[in-house]
Amino acid sequence: MSIFYRTTRSCWLLCASVLTLCLPAPALAEGVAAASKGQPEEEPGDELPITSEPTADEEEATQTVAENAIAQSNDAFGRQVGSERTGLYSTSEVRGFNPVDAGNVRLEALYYDQVNTLSPRLASSSTIRVGIATLGYAFPAPTGLVDYGLRKASFGRSLTVDVSRRERGHEGFGYDLRLAGIAPGVGLFSGGYYRASQSEDSSRAHRANIGFVLSYDPKAETEVLAFASVGGTRDNEAKPTIFVAGDALPPEIERFRFLGQDWADNATDTLDGGLIVRTPLGEGLRLESGAFFSGKRDLSRFSDLMTGVTADGTIGERAIVASPRSFDRSFSGELRLVQEFSLLGRAQQVSASLRGRDRLRSFGGSQRISLGAGSLFIHDQRAEPTFAFRDTNRDKVRQLFAGLAWSGALTRFLRFDLGASAIDYTKTVDYAAAETPDVATGAKPIAWNGSLALALTKRLTLFGALARGMEEADVAPDRAVNRAEAPSAINTRQEELVVRYDPDDAVTLLLGAFRISKPYYNLDTALRYRLLGTVVNEGLEFSAIARPVEGMTLLGGAVLSDPSLSGEAVNQGLIGTRPVGQPKVRMTGNFDWRLDQGSSPLSFDFTLDHKGSRPVNALGTLLVGAETTLDLGMRYRFTLGDADMVLRVRGENVLNTYGWNVSSSGALTYISARTVQFQLYAEF
Repeated sequence: MSIFYRTTRSCWLLCASVLTLCLPAPALAEGVAAASKGQPEEEPGDELPITSEPTADEEEATQTVAENAIAQSNDAFGRQVGSERTGLYSTSEVRGFNPVDAGNVRLEALYYDQVNTLSPRLASSSTIRVGIATLGYAFPAPTGLVDYGLRKASFGRSLTVDVSRRERGHEGFGYDLRLAGIAPGVGLFSGGYYRASQSEDSSRAHRANIGFVLSYDPKAETEVLAFASVGGTRDNEAKPTIFVAGDALPPEIERFRFLGQDWADNATDTLDGGLIVRTPLGEGLRLESGAFFSGKRDLSRFSDLMTGVTADGTIGERAIVASPRSFDRSFSGELRLVQEFSLLGRAQQVSASLRGRDRLRSFGGSQRISLGAGSLFIHDQRAEPTFAFRDTNRDKVRQLFAGLAWSGALTRFLRFDLGASAIDYTKTVDYAAAETPDVATGAKPIAWNGSLALALTKRLTLFGALARGMEEADVAPDRAVNRAEAPSAINTRQEELVVRYDPDDAVTLLLGAFRISKPYYNLDTALRYRLLGTVVNEGLEFSAIARPVEGMTLLGGAVLSDPSLSGEAVNQGLIGTRPVGQPKVRMTGNFDWRLDQGSSPLSFDFTLDHKGSRPVNALGTLLVGAETTLDLGMRYRFTLGDADMVLRVRGENVLNTYGWNVSSSGALTYISARTVQFQLYAEF
């Protein structure tokens, strides 16, 4: 039995004992005596909220000329505002797993099957919901949620334009247009951008996106949102990825030097849209619903693989994987009825939800072309070959969730969340090759969650949660012989305990322990992507946020984890006991200070990020070293005529640390060198 299980069991027993001692009959009687139907109870400051409502900072996020992710954060677990993010986690990594690939995405708190990353022009923010941040949030997921918010034309009319420039040819511009009151109760937000980007390996791409959010508020507490965005990427040069030959890392090659093939350009078109309706239906009853579409079409797709790379920079074989045109689209949505009522004088909320998705994608038909041996120190251009693609396969998933969730208060000090969803999952794969039999799978599991939050004192809260769910597995990487194949959905589970301490109104501390387990898919010795065993990630995470003076925000976070593998492949010595690419230590610190108690036009910020060593190969015999990066930034606010202006300067990796990114399949790319970015915002 693991240390985590022993600790968790002891803590749950302690919670039960504390409840027995701290919640006697008089406490319940006090709750019954409290007025019902939403009447405030005494000493509301001692109570825990039933729902995780947006803070004032979150609501303000779309009304600033230049958003500030640090100042608008509520913890160190992860938040993105505009193009900047803070915290330990991101939309692509939470506690060692990818919540987007797992299907754990919400848009305006409603179920959304994301194919494309939502345009930062339409998304006001993205918040990582783990631990106590899921309190009052219906139907959480075992590996965490990514919750997007949409921008809206809340009030007034304004036009914001921005231009940006980075070293080595990265430049772009964008706009935000807000038109409130274009008709009674109607507002329009529109945003778009164009970027001519250059990555750390000097590969180039041209990206553009334009979209809108139309809001309609015909009466109190009723909101209708319609949104759409269309985007595209052209001339996106394929980045070479490095796979080592043995137990030695590649040499530190020159950064910002393109080693790819000029003709291996990727091109993609994207389309996203949806409709959200929220309205009251009766006393305490409301409807929350959303219907969404997300889709993309790959017009051309290449992967540049450098395999068998040795310590002297020799490339054993260089290969290009070229894929034919393909598509990936999803219809998804949720219909939710929420009933609020009072029970024993305490506020309660019951949600009945029907969620679903219909996803169809094509894959396969690719061609692998060997370019022979090479060197990391030579830009070895080859003539563009002639491609002979095969027919593509089709992968279709239909999934329905019918769920009930109950969030409420048992006493003034105790809140709870309960939820369960019956899932009907079907997956069919139609292979183009006649000799390959089609595959049809299905499952009907029950996903459930339960949590308790106990206010031990006005400043100290204890939170515990259990969750069981069903999530998507990652798609096979390009190096796999069955590249782009997607396994059937997998069952996941999580247990966690969190202690929250607020020593005063300006400081919040969170300390949590978690354990997550799920099936482990990766490459075997034959480079086939398949089930290899079980991955368990257990650890401790810490978050601290402080606002000691007006205009100053400090964030700090750390996660100490012990990801481990078990199963047949481990027992046979095919893989090691640690998953590829996952560190045991991750720490981050953010600081933002607007001078003169928040009234100065000048502010400074920095981000310090540390990542521990990570395994590179399946056996775990080769690791990349730990790395620490430092980013520095400033904002200067001023007026020019009728325009409010903000100049943003940001230096990334100012210490010029050299390090390696490691994917879950063992692919290496180096981190970006020191760069400086200039952005100028103007709001009219």
